This record gives sequence, C-alpha cells and structure tokens, in this order.
Amino acid sequence: MWPWYQDVCAGALEKLGCEVVRFGWFDDFRHWREGYSEPFYHSLWHRIQYRLHTGPAVWRVYRRLKRVAVSVQPDIIWFYNVQLIAPNVVKELKQTLPTATFVQYANDNPFSSAAKPWLWRNYLNSIPLFDVHFSYRLNNIANYQLAGAQSTYLLRSYFIPEEDFHVPESEIPDRFKCDVVFAGHYEDDGRVEMLEAICQEGYRLNLFGGGWSAALPKLQADSPLRALYPISPVTKADYRYAICGAKVALCFLSTLNHDTYTRRNFQIPAMKVAMLSQCTDDLTTLYAPDKEAVFFRDKQELIAKLAKLLNDDTWRKSVAEAGYAKVYFAGHDVTNRMKVWLDYLRQFRI
Repeated sequence: MWPWYQDVCAGALEKLGCEVVRFGWFDDFRHWREGYSEPFYHSLWHRIQYRLHTGPAVWRVYRRLKRVAVSVQPDIIWFYNVQLIAPNVVKELKQTLPTATFVQYANDNPFSSAAKPWLWRNYLNSIPLFDVHFSYRLNNIANYQLAGAQSTYLLRSYFIPEEDFHVPESEIPDRFKCDVVFAGHYEDDGRVEMLEAICQEGYRLNLFGGGWSAALPKLQADSPLRALYPISPVTKADYRYAICGAKVALCFLSTLNHDTYTRRNFQIPAMKVAMLSQCTDDLTTLYAPDKEAVFFRDKQELIAKLAKLLNDDTWRKSVAEAGYAKVYFAGHDVTNRMKVWLDYLRQFRI
C-alpha cells in the first residue's frame, strides 16, 4: 500500500554501501489520482486478483520476479510486507538461488485475531521457508517461532530525517495550527471518546487519518468530532505541517495489531513536538516518562496531562527538545535501523 517505506529502506542500505535492486508490483494493480491520499485499483478485476492472489496480473509478477532474481543473483532477498507471493514461488526461488539468504518482514500484525486470513495466507504459510524473520513487535517473536521460523529478530520502525523534521511556525499554513493533533487511522477502541473529551474541554483539535468514515455513523448527533469531517490522511509536507502545527501531538496505539509502540512514536519527537502517547511498558523503555515523552493510560489521565502540557510552555518545550535529542541519540532513524538489519544478517551469514 505504501511503497515509500520499502524505498527509503533501500536508500538507507545504499548509503551503507549495499547494492540494492528494487522489485515491486504496486503499478501492476494500483495507481494514484491527483487530490487523493490513498491509491485506487486499476479495475475491479485487478482488485479481485490481488485479493485472491491469483490471475494473469499475479502470474506476470511471479514470472518477472523469477527473471530478475536469476539475472541479479542476490546475496539477500528481502520480502518487505509481502502478501502476494505464494509459498511455491518462494520454494522455487530458493532452489534457484541456494546461497541467497531469504528474509521476511511485516509492520502489520499477521498473527492478530483481526488479521484478514485471505490477505496473510501466503505470508503465514511461507514462514518456515525463510532463513530470517524480522519482527516489528517484541510480542510477535514467539508467534514467528511457533509458526516455524528459523531465526527471528526485533526490527522496530523508524523515522526518516529527510521527511520527519521540524517546520518553523512561520512556515505552517494556518489551517494546521491547533492545540493538539492526532494524525492516524480510526479504530473502535475508545479513541473517539478521548478525542471528544478533548474537544469538550475547549481545546482546538485537528484530526487526520484513514478509516474515519466508519466512525461517522456511530457518533452521537452532538459529537464535536462531526465538525471535523471530512477527515482524510495527510502525507509528505502536509503531514509535517499537521504535526508541527500542533502544540501537542497525540499517539494512539493499534489494538487490532496489539501494538506496544508505533511509527509515530519516532516521527513526532523527530519533528520536535511534545508527544502525548498511550502508555506501554515497551514505550517507557524507549523514552523517560514526563521528560522525553508524556504518557497516559485512560481518558482522565489524557485530559490531565494535556492540560498540563498546554498550560506549561516551559515543560512542553522541554519535552519536545528532549524527545528530539533521544530519537537521534538512540538511533531510531532509518539508516541506523538498517545498520541493525545488516548486522543481524552478517552474523547469520557467517
């Protein structure tokens, strides 16, 4: 869905001295339309083929992948968020490239009870075929092992310094300026009630993200969130404006994915904005609470912490500065993350 995540990893690996051959199939099934933040399938037929993981377009991808793999003779083949490729294709590639290391990674949670079986069928059935798996979450490492993974390592997400950077207030369009922002997708997990409480306290909230049309029929007639519709995702410069235009940026974690952190937990501090995030034990190992980030466990604590942040400019700016320093010092940028990836694979290939 979002091919730039793969591409930025490829670019980081190239900076680290690797030769990277990119291979994808976004253009085989989808395209972008001007003015829209999410892609469209070329046709209903392309959508059906992608969902069923079979059909002429899928077979063309298989044939092209085999041709490229044989031509390049890579040392490592990395399947990043790949649901399309069938296990038999992986087996054939392994037979053709017996010295290559096969690596698999997904940022979504294929083991979640909410995961769509049709989407993740190939991924899950291929797990025993890969030499190395990288897990987005600590809590999925055991899942990979139970599914037959040979070697599994933690690989957290990252921020992109060339994309996730601070924008001065004078450069931010007025429509993005607010007290607090949430730029993320909708889930029916209590975030609506928390966002409504923020508005009811009189704070100016900006809301961006995908899937929020599903929340609209569930909102009460007097919900303050209705005034924020239509709600859509923001990307690139608009995403920077959305985060940097707020005094405080919220971070909710996906209950469907069983997340204990998310990409925004690195992006927000990298943009030098005070982060107010749902609390997990995992996150408190990444940031010093109330110094480098501020955490909440329920609606009452969210409102109390938000009020304190908005009323205490000195503390809020201190949190933003300390969080910014932490993400760089701890190496949460994409290049340092790819160094970790390479180090694990060098150890595996010795």
